[in-house]
Amino acid sequence: MERFYHTFKKVSDGLNSLIKIVVFVLLFALVITVTIQIIFRVFFTPFSWTEELSRYLLVWDSLLAATVAYKQNSHIAITFVIDKLAIRAKKMFRILSYSVSILFFIVAIYYGIKMISLQIYQTSPALLIPMKIVYLCLPLSFSVMLYHGLVNLIGELIKFKEVEK
Repeated sequence: MERFYHTFKKVSDGLNSLIKIVVFVLLFALVITVTIQIIFRVFFTPFSWTEELSRYLLVWDSLLAATVAYKQNSHIAITFVIDKLAIRAKKMFRILSYSVSILFFIVAIYYGIKMISLQIYQTSPALLIPMKIVYLCLPLSFSVMLYHGLVNLIGELIKFKEVEK
């Protein structure tokens, strides 16, 4: 079981490293797009596509960055009650927390895919790209978080068994 876990953890770590690069590139593209938008709005005739592109880049970047934050346990959390619990209770709470997260990610993936299927023929107004590409960030990011959550849950279960011994 531990060998299985370490293999999945390596994949999770590699995926996280790749997404960090993608998040950086998207953030850089967002800064360039907004800068172009500001310059052309002030000095020239503004482009119609920069506002739309910046919005879509922000959505993609935010959701992919959320996967990185989830992987690193960097999301906001109130832990003053959990910090006072015994080690066994803390581990049980983490197992429950990962289980609920996994359930939420499955539901979010389902409805994200459903949303994409509703946008089959719609295109964005300025860029004329299919909206299903824009909405693809939902099931994609939640799938990555689901994978990280499963890896974290397996890791907690292995640690829980060690505490039991």
